[in-house]
Amino acid sequence: MSPYDETVVAVANRVVDEAIAAALGASEQEAVVGVAPAGGGKSYAIGTAVRAARDLDLRVAVATPTNEQAFALVSGIAERLTDETVTFVPASTVTLPTEHRRPNTVEREARNTGADSILVGTLSKLGDAFGRGSLRPVDLLLVDEAYQANAVHYYMVGDLAPRHLLMGDSGQLAPFTTAPAADRWRGLDEDPLLTAVEVLLRNHPDSAEFRLPISRRLDPRAIPVARTFYPGHEFAAAVKPGVRELVLAGATGPRENRFLDAVLDHAAPSGWAHLELPESAVLTADPEAIETIVALVRRLFERKPRVRCERHRSWGELRSDQVAVAVSHNDQKALLRMALDDAGFQNVVVNTANKLQGLTFEVVLAWHPLAGLLEVDDFHIDPGRLCVMLTRHRQACIVVGRAADRELVNGIPPATPSYVGWDSNPGLEGWYAHESVFAALEAHRIAMGSSV
Repeated sequence: MSPYDETVVAVANRVVDEAIAAALGASEQEAVVGVAPAGGGKSYAIGTAVRAARDLDLRVAVATPTNEQAFALVSGIAERLTDETVTFVPASTVTLPTEHRRPNTVEREARNTGADSILVGTLSKLGDAFGRGSLRPVDLLLVDEAYQANAVHYYMVGDLAPRHLLMGDSGQLAPFTTAPAADRWRGLDEDPLLTAVEVLLRNHPDSAEFRLPISRRLDPRAIPVARTFYPGHEFAAAVKPGVRELVLAGATGPRENRFLDAVLDHAAPSGWAHLELPESAVLTADPEAIETIVALVRRLFERKPRVRCERHRSWGELRSDQVAVAVSHNDQKALLRMALDDAGFQNVVVNTANKLQGLTFEVVLAWHPLAGLLEVDDFHIDPGRLCVMLTRHRQACIVVGRAADRELVNGIPPATPSYVGWDSNPGLEGWYAHESVFAALEAHRIAMGSSV
């Protein structure tokens, strides 16, 4: 019996095919947008689009916001299209890592790619090369992670191809700009703070949009929380309930492990746990939160965790590199890194939400952005930050916060700036997103000090 919900997968594949057909069949100077939830298969859709374009003998450029994303696409496309050569176009200080090289990948300067059919590079590099005249136009431009790309970089590649297909996750962290006093551009068509998708739809509101109705990363347990970040976007899990399992050995040992065991025993079958430390106003790099997270990681591996899923139907040990800790600040990252290293967990990944975008792990511990704050601010209330933290996992996510965190988003939201001609309000959207997440996690809340 298939571990996948074939109906969900079939509908999603049909939407992807329709988006690609719309892009390939578009007239000159047209663009199509594909909107996906977390783990919706954006990069796979990009690879499918490359295959379809090459079947029509079209020359294709694939652009991403970051080099790491470009590296992954080079190897991913090369593995799927073994009969094609995939060319990576690097910046002067960048080279394709060995682990992403394949027999059918090459690395070339832009001026030497005139005969190449599949080009991959960052938006910045492809845009710069095209602007300097060293990169020939292509027939189709594909932009992956288009909600992470800002308007400036998208403008740079606007004339690189007559047809565009933009794929992105609308729940991710928005790009930022170094432009001085950038808010003065708010409401204008050329606003540098807009994403690539936003600037396209603002200037071309009739562009076709396709919403992918699937998450291949998240399983059915994770979907109710994830949906809070995508209002109006209906999607379901690709895998069936119960396909993914995390099991732990029996809880034995010192009595002080009792609370940690309660958190882990709840998270393993339900996919979620919301651990609440006592109410307290704390430093950003809260020592108690660090100690608790390290203790949870230690106790997790003391209990010999095993996992299985749709990819591996036999039980296997959970590896430490399949576990990540998501934080908001670099000082939290640095102190947690040292503490985990000292505890012998050098392979457990620790990084900020910005760096974890696009990555997947079996188990994630998320240090809640609002933990211990006295009041909310634009940085910590950003809905994209919380969305990334709570959508990286395949098996379980443990949220670590403090008892008063939810009170920060109770009552009337604070006043936020408004701009003529600009409808988006990230502060208010973040307020409601956090409020909805707290409600969705209520059934998984475990307060430290409670009887467990």
